[in-house]
Amino acid sequence: MREKIDRELALKFEKDSDFLYKLPNGNEIYMMENPKGNSVGLQYERESAPSFFSVYKEFYADGFIKKKEIQFGQYTNVGVSEYYDEKGNLKTKDEDAKFGKIKPSDVLKILDKKKLINISTGEGRFSENGTEAFTVKFDENKKEYMVTIQEGKPNKNPEFGIGEPPAFVPVTYIINGETGEVKEL
Repeated sequence: MREKIDRELALKFEKDSDFLYKLPNGNEIYMMENPKGNSVGLQYERESAPSFFSVYKEFYADGFIKKKEIQFGQYTNVGVSEYYDEKGNLKTKDEDAKFGKIKPSDVLKILDKKKLINISTGEGRFSENGTEAFTVKFDENKKEYMVTIQEGKPNKNPEFGIGEPPAFVPVTYIINGETGEVKEL
């Protein structure tokens, strides 16, 4: 049976931006919007710790699912993405086929080894304000990951930033998708 958005639950999110909802599978919905006019409905889920993956869903105006993607670091799809046409016909895409020898699980191990995250507990996925602590973009042409840690290192340059300078500045790592070599930018 094709999934449909829970319109009543989405209304709760629209009324309270701090609302969170725990699903029976342990995932937590942290943002949700009903479809309006020509715009799609949305649902964002965080997989339960120690996972570092999230689930993004879009819904057609009639409330039926349009797509479902598993995301790593907000910008990189992993696993199997599902795409539905308006009649409910499903097309899938194997997102893992694009990766080289180094898979997203290997990237997590590299970040764990650098003590930026803890893959056993899920620690390091979120910053103190509850947002994602890092982003991951995979460049298919270069076969490399660009990992940006939002609060990467203390800000020693008070000129950096507008207004009061931020306490931390981002740090970006480039991870070769074939060799696992890591470069810090």
